[in-house]
Amino acid sequence: MQTAFQFPSLEQPLDRNLLPPGTRVLPLDDPPEFYHGASPHLAEVVELRRLPKPVEAPLAQDITAGKNTYVYDAHTYHTKVPPQGIRTILEYYTRPGDVVLDPFCGSGMTGVAAMETGRVPILVDLSPAATFIAYNFLTPVDAESYMAAVHAIREASRGLEERLYGTQCPLCGAPTVCSYTVWSYYMVCSRCAREFQLWDVARDQQARVRDSKIRTEFPCPGCGVPLVKRHLRRTCREPVLIGSEHCVRRQKESTAPPTARDLELIAGIDYGSIPEDLWYPTAPFPEGVNTQQPVAAGIRSVDQTYTARNLWAMAYLWDVASRWRDPCLRRKLLFTLTSLYQRVTVFSEFRFWGGSGNIANYSVPAIMNEQNVFLAFERKARTISWYLESARFAPGAFRISTQSSCDLGQLPDGSIDFVFTDPPFGGNINYSEMNLLWESWLRVRTHPAEEAVINKVQGKGHTEYSQLLQRVFREVCRVLKEGGWLVVVFHNSSRQVWNDLQDALQGAGFHIRGTQTFDKRHGTFKQFVSANAVGYDLVLHCQKGKSRANGLRQSLSGVKVRAREFVERTLARGDREYVIRYLHVARDADFDYRRLYAEWLAATVREEHIRLSFDEFQPLVDQVANTLGIRVDAIVPDHPLLRGHTDETTKDA
Repeated sequence: MQTAFQFPSLEQPLDRNLLPPGTRVLPLDDPPEFYHGASPHLAEVVELRRLPKPVEAPLAQDITAGKNTYVYDAHTYHTKVPPQGIRTILEYYTRPGDVVLDPFCGSGMTGVAAMETGRVPILVDLSPAATFIAYNFLTPVDAESYMAAVHAIREASRGLEERLYGTQCPLCGAPTVCSYTVWSYYMVCSRCAREFQLWDVARDQQARVRDSKIRTEFPCPGCGVPLVKRHLRRTCREPVLIGSEHCVRRQKESTAPPTARDLELIAGIDYGSIPEDLWYPTAPFPEGVNTQQPVAAGIRSVDQTYTARNLWAMAYLWDVASRWRDPCLRRKLLFTLTSLYQRVTVFSEFRFWGGSGNIANYSVPAIMNEQNVFLAFERKARTISWYLESARFAPGAFRISTQSSCDLGQLPDGSIDFVFTDPPFGGNINYSEMNLLWESWLRVRTHPAEEAVINKVQGKGHTEYSQLLQRVFREVCRVLKEGGWLVVVFHNSSRQVWNDLQDALQGAGFHIRGTQTFDKRHGTFKQFVSANAVGYDLVLHCQKGKSRANGLRQSLSGVKVRAREFVERTLARGDREYVIRYLHVARDADFDYRRLYAEWLAATVREEHIRLSFDEFQPLVDQVANTLGIRVDAIVPDHPLLRGHTDETTKDA
């Protein structure tokens, strides 16, 4: 095994510029299975003469699949469909050996489900970061060898870790390293112009972690006027709290304000301190919807998204990992580093209960959690090793191609047995922007011209979004075998986005034969913090070669009447629980409007165009509940909505 100090040089040095997909074979490629460009090997795994499994009716059962699994925790991505839920769908529509296509593969969960069930996945995505992540999920290595490499790197990095994160245990005075440092901005009162530290004013720390919070509204410490955090001007930030794990009293974690020594160490590390022979990305943030967020906060390039010491640590670990001799372990080590994503950047928000959100934006929090990169790397490696140990893939081939699915010319007509995908949900996530951190380190970039999103900077509205989706679905229809099935997972709170999807499917030659909800049991960050953001996905079962038209346009008044009737029937039936409980914060339960909206969509989308957005549906529910004598503004233990279904919905808030 390679020892800690045997770090050979890269076989081929890479320049520091970002490279567009397909311009050269990168060291991360693994032909024929994986290409960071369009793969010429897709057709090698299809069987034109193999008849698809005969399926006359769509899968009818609702799907529930949790996210607290090793595959979910191993590497973050903006959206993921739990593979155990996909597995249920694959086993219904396909047989072992069938070829399954995902034209918007993201992190590769369709591939994981396919490999677990003996199917052959073909995964395609426009983003080279997505296909890199997907490839690593589909190629488990020996967990023991992987952790041996991780431990070797950790031993070699001890000295640098002490230099960057050294501190003293506040309880015993022993030297240790900080596990995290909390930074707080100073704010300026909009009335009296007093400058104050937000941590001192907004922190509401209680004995129980779930009762602790950072207040969003508070009085000015100077003039007493009520202030709203998001409306205040920021000035500078400084460390306010240091957490460390080591103590002779074996306390799990101790926290204390930074000492003069801590502040001196932090002040002594700047970007100029990083050795010149350590490469790190300096790509500027391009003009965009999400990329304007860091620019507005004074962060203009990728390197500035890290504190100086975190950038130094990342550059060191990336250098070591990229020089690892074994190519399989090399890719897994780089995969471990990309799994850190925003949690080691200035976008990582401090939470009293710990953890970090999968945030689909570049918002700079007013109170930031600077994590020790080396400890974060080690923790993530343990999680990944658990995934490597648990992965049980049936032997078989797979193909991953980095390209637009608007043109799948490598695949012959009628060559695919089944298609499963979850396309971009309108303008919810701008993947080409949000993947910039990963792609900058990997030295690749997404070309967004054919990215199917709603993005005003790219000049894409509803028309362009629907047209791009239709181009992809037309290719899917072409390569799918006659009578074959396409299953689409989708959600959005906008009726227009739903109409965009309906038009794209119908225009491509598909008929929606069935629908149901997909309960992932654990929302995205936006779903955690937004009041009743739509969090239940819909599963659309679409069949090729059916001529019946979808999406008849009904009058708005008629739609509202039928929606009201649906809500009345559902609430009066009382056999399902529409309640959200919050796990990590002390917050009253909420009525689960999003679940009811998803169920109404599932009952409606097959027959007519969606005419009600979520914000139009919610007051209709309130009216019906009031008529039935059901209060949706106060969920108490004996509430009628708690007497039915025992399937508890929870949130991390």
